[in-house]
Amino acid sequence: MKPSIVADLARVADSEAPREQRARAAAEMIRTARGYRWVGIYDVGDDEIAAIGYSGSRPARETFSITQGLGGEAVRTRRTVAAASETIVPILGAESGLVIGALDVESERAGALAPDDVEFLEDCAALLRPLYD
Repeated sequence: MKPSIVADLARVADSEAPREQRARAAAEMIRTARGYRWVGIYDVGDDEIAAIGYSGSRPARETFSITQGLGGEAVRTRRTVAAASETIVPILGAESGLVIGALDVESERAGALAPDDVEFLEDCAALLRPLYD
């Protein structure tokens, strides 16, 4: 990951701005860094997953059940889940290890998210933890 995006993303995630504003800014930074079609940052609760910020087109659903789809699988397994043109990275609580959030990224083309993209996104997800403090 480029040092400039690391510093910028960490600064945005941990700023004094309102949480939703920080999440939108972070999603935009991640989206433009690699030219993704869409990036969403989500809260993960006991029963549902809810968008707190996104960049690109509007999400198909801003909230959905914690058991649904790839997001549900990422929460259940606490691991990154990748399929076709989408990757979801769980954001784990630093002390609890529980899934507290998720980073959802979509590409224009199926299979366009390479292993280095997954590594980049996992690094980004770790920098987003201050959004959940």
